[in-house]
Amino acid sequence: MTARERYERLVEDRAALVARSGPIVAGFSATTDALHRVTDTALERLVTAEHVGSAIFDAGLATLQSWLREGRDGELFIDDESAEPLLELLVGAPEKVQCGGTSIQACWSWSELGLSPLLALTNRSERQLRATAGGVRLMSAGEPVPVPQVEAVPGPMVPSNHVLELTLGTSGGGVTVTRSSRITVVLARKRLHLEDDFIARSPELVGGGVGLVSGLNGLGQAREEAVPVVAELASRWQEAGARLVHLELAEYARPAELARVMELMRGQVDSVGMNASELERLVGSGEPAAVAADFAEAHRLLRVVVHADRWAMSVHRLDPAREELALAAGSLAAANRAAHGEPQGIWAIPREARFAVEIPPSVSPRHGYRASVVATPYLDTPRSTIGLGDTFVSGDLLVQAGSEDFN
Repeated sequence: MTARERYERLVEDRAALVARSGPIVAGFSATTDALHRVTDTALERLVTAEHVGSAIFDAGLATLQSWLREGRDGELFIDDESAEPLLELLVGAPEKVQCGGTSIQACWSWSELGLSPLLALTNRSERQLRATAGGVRLMSAGEPVPVPQVEAVPGPMVPSNHVLELTLGTSGGGVTVTRSSRITVVLARKRLHLEDDFIARSPELVGGGVGLVSGLNGLGQAREEAVPVVAELASRWQEAGARLVHLELAEYARPAELARVMELMRGQVDSVGMNASELERLVGSGEPAAVAADFAEAHRLLRVVVHADRWAMSVHRLDPAREELALAAGSLAAANRAAHGEPQGIWAIPREARFAVEIPPSVSPRHGYRASVVATPYLDTPRSTIGLGDTFVSGDLLVQAGSEDFN
């Protein structure tokens, strides 16, 4: 079967996958994202600006400028919650404000497919609720209810994460963008959404489905208290009959930070996901399947999933056909978001999608793991790059949440 034929079949099977899905619970990262499509003029301002605001903001801006010159993307933290107006002076007002963070982004995708995932969300501000998909359920008065039925709670405004979309060919200030990507500027210190009612009730609501854990990066010393709470809850999900508990990584400052998080999680997740850059930077360089297998063995995992621009891989001890289906579902979900700029309830192969010929081989690398790999429907100039990894996770876990008799 060719790559295109695989995805044509998956387009037809989407409804069956959704119908077979078990329950989904997700935490603990959620915020709002302010989206900016960086123009030539805005890029010129960003690269050449000096002495815009506080010393903290100016230092962060200098780092942002170096990232732009190097062609680096990722998440940049500037510890200045009052800096939203300063940043908008350079890049302009956001095109829109939407949900941000892996767990809430994945829930948005599941909601578009017609599912009703349960999300941990402590911030009930009007801004946050307005940015949360209506099909998502939150705990309210001890019961899971759809977002539209949840009343907003007044409180201090939490700054959005500002997502700078960089499109191939954009040029300004002596910098030309050579790959469509994004830099996310974070202005507020991260806190996990450790919601009491969610912690109490989610184990009884996850049986036969999947649990998604995210947001364990960038916590600083707060991780020492917060991550064990997550580990205990993940263990309860497993005991309650979750088919899979998955941890999705993100921007860790250094390998030691990830190592400490994995130590605190104490093996209470079955699956870990990351992008190819995170694999190389945080886990190790070398042949991807072998590096992922070493990581899986070290942390007693059933699977490690790596998603790249042109391929997706699962190194696992599970059914290869199911893993390939999960990888393809994640890749197709992400490609549809790339083509439209937001998650789609109906999947199609984007017209401009291309499939790589050279991808890592499907092999049995070591430690009894095997590698399943698929080519992705890759777009050279996506409408948006934000949330693609999170949307990949939603498709991957959609298959993992499904009944075992699907083929």
